[in-house]
Amino acid sequence: MTGTDPGTVLDHALLERARRLADSGGRRILGITGPPGAGKSTLAEALAAELGDRARLVGMDGFHLAEAELRRLGRQDRKGAPDTFDALGYVALLRRLRAADEPVVYAPFFDRSIEEAVAGSVPVPREVP
Repeated sequence: MTGTDPGTVLDHALLERARRLADSGGRRILGITGPPGAGKSTLAEALAAELGDRARLVGMDGFHLAEAELRRLGRQDRKGAPDTFDALGYVALLRRLRAADEPVVYAPFFDRSIEEAVAGSVPVPREVP
């Protein structure tokens, strides 16, 4: 969590819908979209915290291109724009997660303290719905 109280970003109806989704059987993937700064990460972190072992947070932020690559491409000032992500890599990860046929799938995590994605940081065991 980023220090935000989950109760301030989650309303009861949204949390109940997420709980029903997690408890409905099989692997489920919940996507949250919105413009930069809209609170997607804060909301996702709050939901994951409330759902505990029934959820894992696998954000697209982990698919930011590395700073060195952004510089090479001349895009370092546009970090967060669609072409500064490995979107096809994210799609491939979502397919692996949806299939749920591996004992564990590892996802990257975007570490804001170093402003870089760190590979293999988020384990998603097959048992997680």
